[in-house]
Amino acid sequence: MDQFLLLATKGEPLWLPTPDGEVLSYQKKMLPVHHGICPDEFVMEATRETGMVRASAASLVAILTHAKRWSEMFPGIVAGVSARGAISGGVIGSHLQLMTAELQVPSPRLLNCRINFLRYTKQVAKGQWAMMDVSVDGILGPPGSRIADAAVANNTVVPAWYTSCRLLPSGCLIEDMGNGYCKITWVVHAEYNETTVPTMFRPLFRSGKALGAHRWLASLQRQCEYLAVLHSSQAPRGVNTVEHGLFLKTSTAAAISSMGKRGILELAQRMMEVFYSAVSGPVTQPSSKIYEWPASVGTGARRTDAAVRMVTWKKAGSVVDLVLSATTTVWLPNTPPQLVFQYLCDGQRRGEWDAFANGAAVTELCSVDTGHLNGNAVSVLYSNVTDGTDRKKVLILQEECTDASCSMVVYAPVEEDSMRAVMNGGDHGSVFLLPSGFAILPDGHGRARHAPTSSSTVVGRDNTAGSLLTVACQALLPGSSPSDNHAADGAFDDVGKLLCRALKKIKAAVKANIIIPA
Repeated sequence: MDQFLLLATKGEPLWLPTPDGEVLSYQKKMLPVHHGICPDEFVMEATRETGMVRASAASLVAILTHAKRWSEMFPGIVAGVSARGAISGGVIGSHLQLMTAELQVPSPRLLNCRINFLRYTKQVAKGQWAMMDVSVDGILGPPGSRIADAAVANNTVVPAWYTSCRLLPSGCLIEDMGNGYCKITWVVHAEYNETTVPTMFRPLFRSGKALGAHRWLASLQRQCEYLAVLHSSQAPRGVNTVEHGLFLKTSTAAAISSMGKRGILELAQRMMEVFYSAVSGPVTQPSSKIYEWPASVGTGARRTDAAVRMVTWKKAGSVVDLVLSATTTVWLPNTPPQLVFQYLCDGQRRGEWDAFANGAAVTELCSVDTGHLNGNAVSVLYSNVTDGTDRKKVLILQEECTDASCSMVVYAPVEEDSMRAVMNGGDHGSVFLLPSGFAILPDGHGRARHAPTSSSTVVGRDNTAGSLLTVACQALLPGSSPSDNHAADGAFDDVGKLLCRALKKIKAAVKANIIIPA
């Protein structure tokens, strides 16, 4: 804890200013080392960010010391968590807990990072608390030592040479500002095995925007804003009057109650959880199968290939229905993430890439802003064109969220009757969701915290910022079974082509010269 407080509160010469933030100065030898030898394949990352968060210190401390609530505050980062051995006492306001967590970055090409760590939370001054995490992996001496071998044999600790990442003293310093906000200083001091990170993603990790302090703090700020809206009486931004008979006529935002607004937001939260799991979550169902489908984008000399991960598993509660999830990540050099995000949020151009829009624009039926930052909202959309049949009409539930570390556009088709029931305050638990969408990450170029360690590191033209775009498309395979290879192969082609078509349209719209598979 003393070492963490040093990292959180001291400036130069411990932290050196750079155009992109602060860099820890390891040459100064100001930090004692008690965490074992860093293996040769590992690189060290140290990032620090400070910002205001919309929450009281007491509520944040309560969340951080509760494993499940902590994971819910970082849905795009924490894929899973378990905790045991909590100890409270000793120092007044202190709490010690052993935790295991899986950390994720939204891409099928990146493995989740599993860490075992101790979390120590302590009140360090009046109105000020510190939460510090430190790995218990790799602190028992070199391989072959009696203590280390005994620990491995007893499965009590995983030394650093058996794990892909470990935390040195990291965490956050929380200062209550007394106005419903807290000042947060977040520090990530970690080591990770860079050989486990695909080459295209290494600049992202070295920039600190994959799992660094910048992403943790930005995610916390956005989630606190989201929860404040969820529990407020704020009405949706607006409900459009629809003249062509598809929907019940409404004229004001008051047509949706606070319970309806809450239902829409909670349904969107569940949609995001399913999306994260589809993109980067481990597939653990016994019936699941993973395939690689060869995709291509462009023609002739401009054609590039990218493998699409295809995963099938049984739909929950169904005997024969299978769910197919197709995901891939591509690199758009010199194409800023905000440019891609703005295009995907443009309802007038939605029909260019979204099959649910029937080739037309979409109109917003209602929308709830989920924060003060522009671009964060949950909306219900409908297509401006119908297919002329008597089939049940379908609405689109969509969440858009953005901050400097990541942008997301996630959507799912929902039958009109079910969606209207939720909008009227009904239960959303039975609504089945198959979300598709996009995660847009910075590629780490242009504003990197760490200089490349070798000339083999791939860079964009002129070393300017670009985007890592992950696309996910999900569909039902009704009437098929895990052994029905013919039906699955046909679905792979259909869904894979939809995904490639969307990529081609995005590439043309944002004028990305090339798309390189990541």
